[in-house]
Amino acid sequence: MTVCAQDPPALEIGDVAFSESELLGLNDVRRLQLAELTAFGLATAREELAVALGPMLQSARDAALVKQAAAERLLSDQGIDDEQLRAHYLTNPGVELTVRHVLFFSERWRPDAHRSEAHDKAGAALRRLRSGDPFPDVAAELSEEPGAEGRQGLLQPGREGSWVPEFWNAALGLQVGDISPVVETQYGFHVLRLEGREIVPFGEARPRVVLEVASLVGSIEDAGRSLTREQARASGAVVPEAVSAAITRAWEDRLFRWSTALGFTPGLTASQVKDAARAALGSTAQLATIARRELQEVGPQLWAAYAISPDSLHR
Repeated sequence: MTVCAQDPPALEIGDVAFSESELLGLNDVRRLQLAELTAFGLATAREELAVALGPMLQSARDAALVKQAAAERLLSDQGIDDEQLRAHYLTNPGVELTVRHVLFFSERWRPDAHRSEAHDKAGAALRRLRSGDPFPDVAAELSEEPGAEGRQGLLQPGREGSWVPEFWNAALGLQVGDISPVVETQYGFHVLRLEGREIVPFGEARPRVVLEVASLVGSIEDAGRSLTREQARASGAVVPEAVSAAITRAWEDRLFRWSTALGFTPGLTASQVKDAARAALGSTAQLATIARRELQEVGPQLWAAYAISPDSLHR
C-alpha cells in the first residue's frame, strides 16, 4: 500500500488502499465501483476468481440441476419410461467425435490486422493439407495450441458441449477423413480433420434425452416452479455433460472478457492492480463500460471475498 501516514486510508480492498485525496471528486457510487473493480482486479491478479466468484458459477449449475429434476418429474407424471426414451434416442443418437486440428490464436477482441494475419496463416495451412501434406506433420509444425507438436493436433474425443459451438458444428458436418475449410471460433482460426465418429451409449446420453422429451410433452418450467435446489439435489437428477460444459465455458468466457476489457491480468502487484482499477473506472471504451455494468451483478460476492472498508459503503 502506498498511502503515507499523513493521509490515512479512506477505502481499503484487501491489501490495496486509497487515500481520501486519491478519491477526491468521487461520489459514493463511484467509490463503490472503484472498490468492486479493485476486488475483481485482485482476484484476477491472484488467480482467485474461481473462489471469489464461485457462487455465480454454482448458481448457474443449481439452476440447471433444478431444470433437470423438473424434466424428470414431468416425464414421471406423464408415465414416460426409459424404454420410450430409448426409442426416441434411436431417432437422433448422440455422437462422440475424434478430431485433429491446426489452430492459429486470434481472439475476437484482437485488432483487425492480427485477425487477418491469423486467418491468412490458417488459409496457407489449409492449402498445404489439400495439396497432400500429412495433417499430423502440418499440425505439429504450425499449430499454436500448447502441446500440439507432441500430439500432432489430435484432441481428446469430444461430445456435444465439449467444444465451442462453431468448432463442434464444423466437426459434426464432416465425414471421417474430411478436412474442413477455415473455421473461426472465439479462440482464433482452425482447420479440422475428422478422425473418428462413434455413437454415444443411451445410458450416457439419457440426461439429454430427458430434457428433449420433456420439452415435447409439457412445460419444464411449470414442473419445476415449486422445486427447490435441495429437492433437486436429493432427486439424483444428472445434468447433461453438454449443459455443464456450456455453463462452465460461459462463466470462464465472461470472466476473461471482463479481465481483458478492464485491463487486469494474472500476476499484477497490488500497486499495479490499484493503477489498473483507477484506469478502468475512468475508461470510456465500450467494452470497459459494459464490463463495469455487468460487474455490479457480482458486487456482493466480491465484497464477501475481500475485506472492504469503510463500513459506511453499502450496496
